[in-house]
Amino acid sequence: MKSIFTFILLLVITFSSAHAQDGQYLMSSGKLEVRSGPGLQFNTIAEVPQGTQVYVMSSSYGDWSAIQFKKMNGFVLSKLLTEDSRIADAERAAQEAAAKREAAKQAAAQAIAKAEAAKRAAEEAARRAIADAERLKREAEASAAKAIADAEAASRSKDAAARRALADTEETRKAVEEANKRAARGSNVASNPIESTTPSYGSSSNSSSNTSSAKPASIEVSRENKYSSWEKKTYKSGATPKSFNFKGKFDYKLDNYLKIKVGKNTEVVIKMYKMGKTKSDDELVRITYINSNTTQFIRNVPEGEYYLKIAYGRDWKETTKDGKKYGTFTQNALYEESKQILDFNTVKTSKGINVPSYNLALDLLTNGSGYSTGNKEESISADAFNN
Repeated sequence: MKSIFTFILLLVITFSSAHAQDGQYLMSSGKLEVRSGPGLQFNTIAEVPQGTQVYVMSSSYGDWSAIQFKKMNGFVLSKLLTEDSRIADAERAAQEAAAKREAAKQAAAQAIAKAEAAKRAAEEAARRAIADAERLKREAEASAAKAIADAEAASRSKDAAARRALADTEETRKAVEEANKRAARGSNVASNPIESTTPSYGSSSNSSSNTSSAKPASIEVSRENKYSSWEKKTYKSGATPKSFNFKGKFDYKLDNYLKIKVGKNTEVVIKMYKMGKTKSDDELVRITYINSNTTQFIRNVPEGEYYLKIAYGRDWKETTKDGKKYGTFTQNALYEESKQILDFNTVKTSKGINVPSYNLALDLLTNGSGYSTGNKEESISADAFNN
């Protein structure tokens, strides 16, 4: 009964005592007798050989200390315990090594972060340099093509003027020759104005009894509507016309947009192209139909740099030829390719991520002969828009 009480008392002491020397590993300077309580009157429950390490849980029992040896708890004389410098040195060395390891780890993490940031900055600079070079190349090619086209148009105009001048000269020569022939025959018609060689429709040159002036015959002229067999289609703003057979590309992680406001004079079809390293690498990402007097948001645009192809007009119609669908505006159709580049790349800042978005207003301008986009340098053909 005494042993059980002693063990319970030992547990209470083990979990409730704490002093300055508690929680140390010490070494026995001589053979230790481990007793069940703090005194010689308690039973010996184990023996610890000299030079063995023990864990001191508490030294607050006078000459006795509560220890843990292997899986056993008990009491030994405190004077028979001495510090084991090897343990303290090992623990200190382990702590210093852990501190150095943590410092090296943090330094390595900082170096990796700086290297990654430098890599991203270099990649961004290279990408922008490539994009700028590609833009300059395209602008130079466009300027060269325009210069060639202007030169060819001037040449054609010059050739046409030369041909007209030659034709006028030849007609004058023939008229003078004819007048000279009449004068040689003694006809008084030579002094009359030269007659036109253009026939009068419905007149009879052999009728001497008809004293009234000749009247032209009526001519029926009708204009053919080449879209008469095409099917008229209407789309809601934001839809993709079925004739393009195209599904757009989206990045739902990005809350960006291109806001387009269309005026009253037109409807539009917008094509968004993501620029590649070369023109052949450009990728069509969206095709969007927008009605007049409407504001439409094109959202969730994947990152990249974009340019637009725009079709203006009214009365959208579609047809199928050889199994392929076609669609176009059949009234006031005009086309252009924007020179402005829309950069939808996100930018990381100290305050977070900056997600770019853009606003665009489109309409046709009225002039004396119809409508225009007001941007002649950006005009393209229907084939250039549809290809």
